[in-house]
Amino acid sequence: MNNNLPKCPICGINLSFTLARGRKSGKPFVMLRCPGDGRHFRGFISHRPYVEQVLANLEAMRESSQGSQTV
Repeated sequence: MNNNLPKCPICGINLSFTLARGRKSGKPFVMLRCPGDGRHFRGFISHRPYVEQVLANLEAMRESSQGSQTV
């Protein structure tokens, strides 16, 4: 278990991370929320360089996992 994951300040469950896009702007962001009850905590990271880094890392992970699969 990774103790570096942020926890919900109300119930202590590890926060979930989701990639999303703004409704009006269409800009990508990272959303953190409490999986137990979304009313406990919701946070948004929209710092463009960070979000681009997250997207690039996910793309690299996806490409490496597809490359290692055999048909």
